[in-house]
Amino acid sequence: MKFDPLPSQCLVDQSLEIRLRGLAPGERVVLQLCNRFGHQVMQSEAHFVADASGTIDPARQSPVAGSYERADAMGLFWSRALVPPERIGGIAVLHDDPLTATLSAVRESDGSAVSVSIRRVYVGDGVRQREVRERGLVGRLFEPAGAGPHPAVLVLGGSNGGLAWSQEMAALLASHGFAALALAYFAAEGLPPTLDRIPLEYFGTALEWLAEQPGVRADRIGTVGVSRGGELALLLGAHFPAIGCVIGYVPSGIVWPAYPASGHGAWTLGGQEIAFASTLTHAQWDEAVAKGLAREDSFDWYLIPLRDPALVEQTAIRVENINGPVLLISGEADGLWPSTDLADFALQRLLEKRFPHRAEHLSYPRAGHSIAWPNAPTTMTRSVHAISGETMDMGGTPEGNARARSASWPRMLAFLRDALQR
Repeated sequence: MKFDPLPSQCLVDQSLEIRLRGLAPGERVVLQLCNRFGHQVMQSEAHFVADASGTIDPARQSPVAGSYERADAMGLFWSRALVPPERIGGIAVLHDDPLTATLSAVRESDGSAVSVSIRRVYVGDGVRQREVRERGLVGRLFEPAGAGPHPAVLVLGGSNGGLAWSQEMAALLASHGFAALALAYFAAEGLPPTLDRIPLEYFGTALEWLAEQPGVRADRIGTVGVSRGGELALLLGAHFPAIGCVIGYVPSGIVWPAYPASGHGAWTLGGQEIAFASTLTHAQWDEAVAKGLAREDSFDWYLIPLRDPALVEQTAIRVENINGPVLLISGEADGLWPSTDLADFALQRLLEKRFPHRAEHLSYPRAGHSIAWPNAPTTMTRSVHAISGETMDMGGTPEGNARARSASWPRMLAFLRDALQR
């Protein structure tokens, strides 16, 4: 038995055609995928029965058992989960490089096996990258191959701070033709330690710096943000006309307070805190539940304050001022905040204000807070927050998150190309 040829290296968002041939019809084989993850190991497996031609093709065949259930070309990739090293099955070869995974096929009849290694990277061929430590900025710039000038994107992570999420996203965007600046705005050297009273002027400086780079088209700059960075992306688009499009992953059309809570706002402009909505206190929440005004298993602590029209008008992001198209992406089973409701709020405001540009909201059932590029493991739906130390349920199911990632990614890239590469 042998695998059809696979690339030894490719981008993480690239789907692969995995086929195993040379089997007897009806023969049972276990496919396994394994890689290092820090000091731990991630592994997935799927049991297959060879078809009449002696072939196994995960894109058209459902496994009879294993880490996922339905036919899926990349099921082995997103269904990887943490396992103790002693539980690694088959002949998986662990490389020191966490980006390199071993794909193995093990015959159930006699344990014979074959394997191949695949390195999945974020930085494509020819992409250049450099640290940015100018004008008080902290970030990393990724530029596509070729002299350009290229359309550009300001990439903003969420409440984990630093360059978490943003540098991987920026690297992939550069690999698809965009100059992308991953920008830290707290929890990095020289920046505030938490998401607390961050000046919007900092991002204005970043936009000016980005526009001045020789490989960048100054008239083609967009912004992409996730979670609190999605809220920020909308806020920046509303305040800076240089931004020509906004993409918000699990965002909010309402401004929220500092995190962790400090009694202050997350953002300032001209030295003044931008008005923010506060979730209910524990006492207010208990009272609302007791009166039947809220369900204990809901996100009503976010939504009840928004039933006050005056508060809504005060804290709503003026998304109608954005100087270009807007794309919102959310998970209907988001476990951190009601991103679908909060994104719908922004979309409805755009419609009510007769927004002249394209506006779209992609929402996905059974998807949680972790929507981004495809083919990454989606099994870790709970995590410890890097800043607050809280254990957080990101929501969604592994399959639901994987489907949302694979469906939204090409639509996001097409949206960005249409907005900035015209």
